[in-house]
Amino acid sequence: MHTMTHVRWLVAICVAVVILIAPAYAQKRKPAPAPSAPAGEQRSQSKTPSSIRDIIVSLQGQQTNLGTLARVTGDYVVFESEGDTLMYPLGALQVVKFLKTEEGEGRKVEVRFLSKD
Repeated sequence: MHTMTHVRWLVAICVAVVILIAPAYAQKRKPAPAPSAPAGEQRSQSKTPSSIRDIIVSLQGQQTNLGTLARVTGDYVVFESEGDTLMYPLGALQVVKFLKTEEGEGRKVEVRFLSKD
């Protein structure tokens, strides 16, 4: 019977330790919050594109090496260049480059598609 009292005390101590340590352990496992940007930067940043299609859609109306990106419709990207309309399949998109420009100039965008030539 004397041993049973020791076992009960040991179980009680173990339970107390688990109850006290569990919240601290849970806090350590939570991922660290992402560093927040200053308020001015948060307003200027929009949702980060998650796919190449999102990037192309965000470029609509901008000048590229293929002409002005007019629209993205279904599986095609449509460019307007000197009165011509160019359509490329979105699945053939190879590269979208954001080129460094001189001070005061807008950003240059280069778009390349795979070709069978």
